Amino acid sequence: MTNNWLSSLCIISAILIATSCTQTNTTSGTSPLSSITPTDTLATPATTSLLNRLYNGQKLLVGHQDDLSYGHTWYEIEGRSDMKEVCEIYPDICGWELGGLELGDTANLDNVGYNNMRRHMQEMHRLGGINTMTWHSYNIITGNNCWDVSVDGVVAAILPDGAKHAQYLRWLDRFADFVSTIKDDEGELIPLLFRPYHELIGSWFWWGRDLCTADEYKQLWRMTHNYLTQEKGLHNLLYVYSTSNFNDAPLFLERYPGDDVVDILGFDIYQYGDDLKQAQQEFLKQLKLQSDLLSAIAKEKNKPWAVCEAGLESCLLGDWFSELGKTIIPTDARYILFWRNAHDRDTHFYIPFDGHEAAPDFKKFVDATR
Repeated sequence: MTNNWLSSLCIISAILIATSCTQTNTTSGTSPLSSITPTDTLATPATTSLLNRLYNGQKLLVGHQDDLSYGHTWYEIEGRSDMKEVCEIYPDICGWELGGLELGDTANLDNVGYNNMRRHMQEMHRLGGINTMTWHSYNIITGNNCWDVSVDGVVAAILPDGAKHAQYLRWLDRFADFVSTIKDDEGELIPLLFRPYHELIGSWFWWGRDLCTADEYKQLWRMTHNYLTQEKGLHNLLYVYSTSNFNDAPLFLERYPGDDVVDILGFDIYQYGDDLKQAQQEFLKQLKLQSDLLSAIAKEKNKPWAVCEAGLESCLLGDWFSELGKTIIPTDARYILFWRNAHDRDTHFYIPFDGHEAAPDFKKFVDATR
């Protein structure tokens, strides 16, 4: 038998296993046998199963960035979790940041050591949870962080024939080297969500809308997907395309790189503004608009979708989560991930910790998703 034939057989078997365990999704109307395949045609059976777990999901999964690594006022204490201490359960999804890995750093932008990160990702997998990764890679031209938008042309420089292309491939090599070490107790690669070049409609990252053309962005995405799958042989990644705010489908799809290189659709959305109640209403209105638009796009493209980042810094409203739930829980979104609870910044937290006045409301929201 050929390797391609064996790979195809493994993928088909994984789909059958994944879908045989699912029940009818009353939210989206998908049947028990509904299944999709990853954009990586050689994806591992576990990766295929994860994609179909999300596609056929019946409930909204709740995630939190860096949850097992640190929380409000604590850092790297085994077994602790701000979400668990409020809700009595660990998050369904944990987010991890790889920015700095490309430079050879031993810890990421938020001081999470990569060895600790690997251990926490493995623990999340043992708990039955999902790991998702972002990569705020440095500006390869200036040498500063990803928020340095003082020069445009960064994307053009790292594309094939660009002056920084070879260096950027070395950065992707370092990314691949780390991801290839994230294995389960049987030595198999753990399936991971990978959300690169996110919030692309904005212009606060070097890959943002005002810093590169739509075609350059698409080329960047496709180059990354194809290099990691075909050249580096990473077959445990699901690729998540996640924008910032948008008001119509054409804007969401303006830089969409193609159905053949995107597995999951999503957006990031935060509440901002000093008038908290007014800002809350605007936030919920925008959330509803984007959810409706993306649900329709996802159905057309036959892909799951999610709220990939969300939050109100400092959890300043006691009803924020329950009001959020009224909008997002009835949708067919597969997960929502709240941003991190910094251990070293008193006001930088996005879910309430034990004893915070918003904790009962957050628990009410999480309970409603069970």
